[in-house]
Amino acid sequence: MDLALLVLPVFLTILCGYGLAVSGGLPADQWTGVEVMSFRLLIPAVLIGAIAESDLEMSRFGPLIAMLVLTLVILGVLMFLLRLILPQSRMDDASFTTLFQSATRWNGFIGLALAEQIAGQEGILLIAVVMAFLIPLINIVNIIMLSVYGPGQFSLKVMMKTIVTNPLVQACAIGLTLSVSGLSIPGPIAQSLDFIGRAALGVGLLAVGAGITFRRLLRVGPLVVLGLILRPLLAPAIFILLGSWVGLVPLQLLIGAMVMAVPAAANGYIIARRMGGNAGLYADIMTWQAIAGMLVLPGLLYLLPL
Repeated sequence: MDLALLVLPVFLTILCGYGLAVSGGLPADQWTGVEVMSFRLLIPAVLIGAIAESDLEMSRFGPLIAMLVLTLVILGVLMFLLRLILPQSRMDDASFTTLFQSATRWNGFIGLALAEQIAGQEGILLIAVVMAFLIPLINIVNIIMLSVYGPGQFSLKVMMKTIVTNPLVQACAIGLTLSVSGLSIPGPIAQSLDFIGRAALGVGLLAVGAGITFRRLLRVGPLVVLGLILRPLLAPAIFILLGSWVGLVPLQLLIGAMVMAVPAAANGYIIARRMGGNAGLYADIMTWQAIAGMLVLPGLLYLLPL
């Protein structure tokens, strides 16, 4: 199969979600429930099953995780440099935290679906391991950023509560505990997780499509362009350079580049809205990132052949 066609089913599923939303086939007020179900049940089921059954040898996954974290650190440093360069009138605190979020958060729904299309169960395993390590880290850092630069005062209690109650963090913790302890999931429970997980990728992608608002494509200001440059263009380029430098195997290099190229996660919009970020800017950037990703992601398959 042509490499570009591997990602086509993913984007066609996203397009179906968009079509359902704009046609009224599934009313807009009902998509919130679909998103909540994906976030609180479907994706956690995939993570628990994939991580619990994996052998998390740091010699195998350590370099990949290290290069992803280093890429995020470089992006964070670049964001602070931009804050020093740009005047407050061009990038206020709310816009700064939103740009930081849109550069560091990534959409696990799209990442999981792409990994499954490209590498099957091995791809899902790699994405699950990456999520197990990065999701808690990214949530902690972004919540700290919003607490420090947001309108409210920093609260360790609120930060810890937000992290601990995140279903993805909880799923990663359960999966890691089972993997490290050597305990196996009982057959009926494992089968249930498998049934639930089969729905996760498709439903998650439909929800991504339903969240796209094309009228936002007209809102192209300098900060939106900056968010688009950071992801999906600069972030995967930085990771590819670092990953090639340390000699990552082709599949890990491709999966890591995909993690850095997929659009920002939708939950960043909710967090921005609740903690004083620029939620409108986040939605604009995320929409453009989703469109740009349709071009960048197939390009990565040609650039990084397996």
